[in-house]
Amino acid sequence: MSALSAFTTQLVNFFEELVNTFPEERDIKLALEAVKGAKKINPRLILDLYYDHVHKDLSEAIAKHDVVLIRNAAQVKISTQFNEMISALAIFDRHWDSMGVQNQEVIWKYLHVLSMLCEKARA
Repeated sequence: MSALSAFTTQLVNFFEELVNTFPEERDIKLALEAVKGAKKINPRLILDLYYDHVHKDLSEAIAKHDVVLIRNAAQVKISTQFNEMISALAIFDRHWDSMGVQNQEVIWKYLHVLSMLCEKARA
């Protein structure tokens, strides 16, 4: 499996996990469908979106588990643009404080894996 394929598979898994955890979040459901479609048509697009809207600005915050920095970045991005990656970041703003520690850890693990795979796929 190539790094790009592994990345897109994990991103789909992450969005599926978010949909299952937050079924009321319509934007995440729509983002999941968009990511699945893009994975079939242009998987590189998904990687580029993640890199531009998450990894480039937030890889250090993800490594440090810096919720405040991610939340602030999410609020700025949500107010100025929309794409599939932004809906995933919105969970930090909308749900982080009310979700359990176990769910938070799952999200951190996904983000760490996605960051590593993103770097590998772009290399």
